Amino acid sequence: MARLRKQPRRALLRQLWIAAALACLMALPALGADRLFRVGIVTGQLPRGDTESFLPFTRYLSEHIAGARFEVVPFATIEALIEAARQGSVEFALCTPAALVAIDVRHGVRPIATVTQSVAGRGAFPWLAGAVFVRGDRTMLRTLADARGQRVVALSPLAVGGWLAALGEWRRLGLDERTAFKSLRFEFSYERIVAEVCAGDADVGVVAAGVLASLSSRCARPLRVLPAPAGPDTRYPAAVSTRLYPEAAFAVLGAVDERLVSDVTRELLAIETDSPAARAATVAGFTAPLSYTPVHELLQELHVGPYESFGRVTLLQALSQHAGTVLAALLGFVTVLSAALLQALRLNTRLKASMIERNRAEDMRRRLEEHTQHAQRMDSIGRLAGAVAHDFNNMLTVINGYSELLLLECEEGSTWALKRSAQQILNTGRRAAELTQQLLTFSRKQAVQLSPTNLNTIVREAETMFRHLLGEEIDVILSLSEDLWLVLADRTQIHQVLLNLLVNARDAMRGRGTLRLETGNAEVSDEATLRAAGIKSGPYAWLEVADTGVGMDRETLQRIFEPFFSTKGQYGTGLGLATVYGIVKQAQGGILVFSTPAAGSRFRVLLPRTQAATPDPGASTRGTGTRGGHCVLVIEDQDDVRAFAHDVLEAHGYEVLQAESGTAALAIARGRAEPIDLILADVVLRDLNGREATERILELHPESRVLFTSGYPDDEIARRGVSHGNVAFLPKPYTAVLLMAKVAEILTETRA
Repeated sequence: MARLRKQPRRALLRQLWIAAALACLMALPALGADRLFRVGIVTGQLPRGDTESFLPFTRYLSEHIAGARFEVVPFATIEALIEAARQGSVEFALCTPAALVAIDVRHGVRPIATVTQSVAGRGAFPWLAGAVFVRGDRTMLRTLADARGQRVVALSPLAVGGWLAALGEWRRLGLDERTAFKSLRFEFSYERIVAEVCAGDADVGVVAAGVLASLSSRCARPLRVLPAPAGPDTRYPAAVSTRLYPEAAFAVLGAVDERLVSDVTRELLAIETDSPAARAATVAGFTAPLSYTPVHELLQELHVGPYESFGRVTLLQALSQHAGTVLAALLGFVTVLSAALLQALRLNTRLKASMIERNRAEDMRRRLEEHTQHAQRMDSIGRLAGAVAHDFNNMLTVINGYSELLLLECEEGSTWALKRSAQQILNTGRRAAELTQQLLTFSRKQAVQLSPTNLNTIVREAETMFRHLLGEEIDVILSLSEDLWLVLADRTQIHQVLLNLLVNARDAMRGRGTLRLETGNAEVSDEATLRAAGIKSGPYAWLEVADTGVGMDRETLQRIFEPFFSTKGQYGTGLGLATVYGIVKQAQGGILVFSTPAAGSRFRVLLPRTQAATPDPGASTRGTGTRGGHCVLVIEDQDDVRAFAHDVLEAHGYEVLQAESGTAALAIARGRAEPIDLILADVVLRDLNGREATERILELHPESRVLFTSGYPDDEIARRGVSHGNVAFLPKPYTAVLLMAKVAEILTETRA
């Protein structure tokens, strides 16, 4: 009998071992897989509800954050998303301001980035506001109070910009939406609201201000926005009727590893405007999180959403509604007093920890707002730099052009002093042109243009500038490889990488020490190096900046590329090395950092080798020898620049027509029956811009070729519909040689 009992027991153990082994085998493929993180959205709260359209956005996060994979999960209601967060089945959320407040009140949420949206073609902004608008001919409707007795149509009862912000203003003016309006409807479509007001089917419409700025052109009649009672807000470029509130947010739900949160924040802030990832998320980009307290206060004031019964239930009503629960709680408290006291102590400890965390979060929010304001100030400086560069380039065109002509006209018998003076003027003008380009590089106003680049060239171009930047008490040692490989990169951005690394080294040495700058080639295949730099194996050219400064400990090394992390206190923005990291990663490269406290630091930037050939710098200046015999129409609003172009072209035998504006050029084209072979047009003019003027002239003279020129930075030119890659373009300042070479090149192509 004992043997009979042992046999079933052994068989059972054998089956358990087999089942455990099978479970282990099934789990093996998942060991190397990336961890999945889910981003929840509420269907209907965003412009699109389908999750496939979000794939470029989640793919961007998955590709840029190692060991993580992201997917969008739709939820029919906010309550469903909250329940999923409580169960731990969703870690992040992309939600509207009203949805964020509802989740925060019922579950707790931490926004890590605020959405920015393009507004009226004037940039991206992290705010939204309501626009209460009427048709322009409704002259009796001047203020928000005039909406009393009118037919009102709005977007949605839970849309901040499309209803709640305007409702808050009306409530403060004493208007009750239930009795003040002749009718009130919600259409859930921006286009239908604008169409109804335009057609006269509704008297007053309520939409988000940024949306109205883009849809108002669809109405044949002008639309007018009723002003906000508090007056216009200069932070927002479109007309608004309400206060400003923060845009939608990307938020963390529950406990998520802080390193992952930091990585997600960094990559969200690095998303470029109009990139596939931005378009997939229906945003212009992301910025540091704003405070959502104004949205909490608005919903409390209106008794909407989670604050529906806020301030309305009295203590006696609450006791009468929950008398049984209160009695049971009191009896339980008496019977288990000791346990309750222990629990109270635990809760007190947790409360202290929560308050500390809340204070830390509030401090972080305050710091992020300060950094946002700093970034806006830097953008203003960049715009100023662009405007200064434009005027400076116009003057340099005249200075460099005439000094070059003077130098060319000096005959053999001219005095050495005259030649030397002309050459000195030209050299100084060229250095001024280089300084202008460096100013635009610093202000980040140049568009990204990838080209085969030699890192040695970048170092030599910037040498004079960075030696002044570092100061005389820092010894600079250059060790540049003679056979350095080419890399595919934006020269302006690499200049910025070099500048940021040099400034970081200077600050680490506190103005005194030795800085070594080296370049070289490397075949990278070592697994440890590939992991540390985050790159693939292959050939790389590298640039290294080494200093003898204070160095860094391990904890600092782990955070140096985090946005807004700085060891310089209030004097540091925390964006320098984060910008370096973003540029290098965009170029498919990596960064290695070696540092020890009190022993200095080394930053090595690795960029993949390209087989593309270096462009021939003389190809654009040699020309084809074509001379005269053609008619050129010069459209330039600067008199001295226009006179210089006229003198150069006429001296080479061209018939030259001059126009100080696009309108004047169009009049010349209408009155000329003979062909106009070439139009030399400035992009930015006082009336019609260069693109608009040339398009109209080409309707009259289709045989004409076009050469655009401008001294504005690339992004300002692109906003006027001119892209360097699609048209013939001659940047200012230009010289007589460059002008004639470009003209000859275009006319030779026409003749061929």
